[in-house]
Amino acid sequence: MPEVILDQLTAKVQHLADKYSITFSDVEDEIEETEATLSSMIEHLTGSDVDIKGLAELKTLLRGE
Repeated sequence: MPEVILDQLTAKVQHLADKYSITFSDVEDEIEETEATLSSMIEHLTGSDVDIKGLAELKTLLRGE
């Protein structure tokens, strides 16, 4: 009986460890990398003056400036 309880507890703890294996820091790093990639891709886009101004503003937001 105690082994069953310990096995259940172990399974639940392992489930929580798996659920939270990706940390907030990992997510932040991935967001920063994605923002940098998007920012560099924006430079290759073309459009009207209004479009370019909008893209420049988006680039500023992505870079956190």
